[in-house]
Amino acid sequence: MSLDQMWAGWRSEFVESIPSSQDGCVLCLLGTLEVGVESHVLFRGEGNFVVMNAFPYAPGHVMVVPYNHEGEYLSLGDDVVEENLLLTRRVVAAIKRAYNPDGFNLGANIGKAGGAAIAAHIHFHVVPRWIGDTNFMTTVANTRVLPESLDSAYNRIASELNS
Repeated sequence: MSLDQMWAGWRSEFVESIPSSQDGCVLCLLGTLEVGVESHVLFRGEGNFVVMNAFPYAPGHVMVVPYNHEGEYLSLGDDVVEENLLLTRRVVAAIKRAYNPDGFNLGANIGKAGGAAIAAHIHFHVVPRWIGDTNFMTTVANTRVLPESLDSAYNRIASELNS
């Protein structure tokens, strides 16, 4: 059974705003954009950046992404991995303040067999979760409904991330 998507016009505006990158990797391209609501890039570190997920599982779903175009976790440098973990912890704290979720899903889908949509560029998901957050639309219609736009989620998290 496949998951249907409900149309959301703000998504096409976001996707169309991203120019094609030379190698076709949207994560590499996002890593070059300035922090701001237009790009949905929340923070730029030395080896990683934080960006809103364009197709979130829940409101406030972000990704912590190494700049390195690398699909193999073990090939990332220790400094990149350490910063990634520290940024993930910082993002969790910001989302807790912004949304007060009941829990989180943290993780990465590594490789095509691991479920990675972009297998060539590893990235780490931070997904806030609430007890009972699977509503009837997901259960009955196999469709996910999000109550908030990416811009609104960006603004909520950005204000907490930078406080």
